[in-house]
Amino acid sequence: MVDLKNQNGRCWKIILGGSGGQGIVTMSRVLAYAGVIKKLNVSFLPAYGAEMRGGYVYSMLSLSTRELVSPVISQADYGIFLNENSMRLLSQYLKENAWILWNSSLIKPAKYNKNRDIGIPASEIAEKLGSVKIANMVMLGGLLKLLEKSSFPVIEKEVKTSIKHVMGENKKNLDLNLKAVSEGIKLVEEVMKNV
Repeated sequence: MVDLKNQNGRCWKIILGGSGGQGIVTMSRVLAYAGVIKKLNVSFLPAYGAEMRGGYVYSMLSLSTRELVSPVISQADYGIFLNENSMRLLSQYLKENAWILWNSSLIKPAKYNKNRDIGIPASEIAEKLGSVKIANMVMLGGLLKLLEKSSFPVIEKEVKTSIKHVMGENKKNLDLNLKAVSEGIKLVEEVMKNV
C-alpha cells in the first residue's frame, strides 16, 4: 500500500506532445530508459491517434525517487511541444509555473509562461545536422538542460546509453542523434544565461 501522505523524494512530471512521425514516443522512451539506468521509478504513458503520420501523439512521463501511484499526469512540471496543436491542446495539463520548451521552427511565438517558456528552432537545427527527423533529439537535449536546474540525476551520459539501447547501435544514426542532443543542450544553456 502506498502512503500518499508520506512521499519524501523528488518527482519530475513531463508531458511531451507533437504529431505522428516527430519522434515523441522515441524521445519519451529514451528518457524513460535513462531514468531506469539511474534507478528512478519511471512511468511512461504514450497516446496517439489512429493515423501513423500526422495524427496527434503525446506522452506522459513521470520519473521519481519515490513510488509512483499513477501514469496519468494532470499537473506536469515540464511541457515539451514539437508542434502548435500539441502545445495548444496539452498546455492545460501543466502546472502554473511549469517550464515549457517548444519547437520555434513550427510554433509561432507566444508567451505562455513568462520566463519559463523557451522556444528553440529544433527542426532547423536538425536539418542543418543532416536530418529533420532528429528534431526530437534536439528537444531532448534542451529538456535535459532544463531538468538539470532541478537536480535531475540523469545526465547526458545516461541519455547516450539509452539512445543506443532504444535505437540500436548503427554508428551513423547514433552519432547524428548524439550530436542533436548536444546541440539542444547548448541552445537551452545559451537561453538560460539570459533568464
